[in-house]
Amino acid sequence: MPVLHRTKDECGGGSAWLAWMLHGLAQWRPCNGLEGALRRADLLAALCQETRGDFSQVNALQLERAEVAWEGKPALLSATEGTTVGSGSSTLMITPVAADVRREQTLSSLKRAGVMAIVRAKGSPEVAVARGIELAALGCRCIEVTLDSQNWAAVLAELRSKLPPHVILGVGTVMDDTVCEVSKAAELGASFALSPIDPIGFVEECHRRGVVAVPSAFTSNEMWALHRRGVQLIKLFHAGIVSPSILKSMLEVSPLGANLNILPSGGVAPKNAASWWDAGATCVGMGSNLVGKDVGTIPGTPEHAAAVQAWEQNGRACAKELFAAVEERWPTAT
Repeated sequence: MPVLHRTKDECGGGSAWLAWMLHGLAQWRPCNGLEGALRRADLLAALCQETRGDFSQVNALQLERAEVAWEGKPALLSATEGTTVGSGSSTLMITPVAADVRREQTLSSLKRAGVMAIVRAKGSPEVAVARGIELAALGCRCIEVTLDSQNWAAVLAELRSKLPPHVILGVGTVMDDTVCEVSKAAELGASFALSPIDPIGFVEECHRRGVVAVPSAFTSNEMWALHRRGVQLIKLFHAGIVSPSILKSMLEVSPLGANLNILPSGGVAPKNAASWWDAGATCVGMGSNLVGKDVGTIPGTPEHAAAVQAWEQNGRACAKELFAAVEERWPTAT
């Protein structure tokens, strides 16, 4: 019953293999004799080599989840969701540990992005895609496509196919009845998902898919409750009701500031982004204040024409200035 993987680092596998071979033989939890111990050792050695460095961050629970996921069949740890390997093999899944690593990588990218551009395509999907490409060219590193957009899946898929990998994509406005869309969004390239609330099953579904869940909270108590559940990034919504100074005072309570990553959204604009960053925001979310109102209007209407003019006269320049500020704080080279 092989464990197949392509190592990301040749170090770290031998010690892990021996330690968990002994662990399995000691039957700390029920194990299928010698074969079960061998399987456990093989899995842990491979999981350790899924990350770089001569050390392991894999815990017992993650190992147990991997054992359950691959029970009775070859473990193909380097495969990605929806990929088939070899003749007659079944569709593979991201392992639990790989999902955790993927979320950590996304969180790091979100911290370097500084700004999340929120695309709510209420008019033409083509206009939305073109604006996303333009924003990326101006320096945007993170784009959210809301699920209430016109043909959101097509917009997300086309942006993923046309934008470079360093521009991370996600979905937003997830509600109770659209949590089921997280799996589809992940398949199309979404690595994070936001909600204006805390939908039922949202965090759990995102974590299972390797997607960073960003539910909303408004008070420090609500934020800490989400933190207890393993939420890595929390949307402060509606941020326009509060202020950067309030966020700063909240995060200065050291257990909060040391553990919470906050994304203010709603009422955030290019002109006050720096104030939110200085207050301790991990990233800020901006919709039409950054993306432009033409994305949310129907082409051919007076409203759309006025919005296009506003983008040409002022919107593009504001976006360029904002992303220059992002580059200054979080240089691409680092």
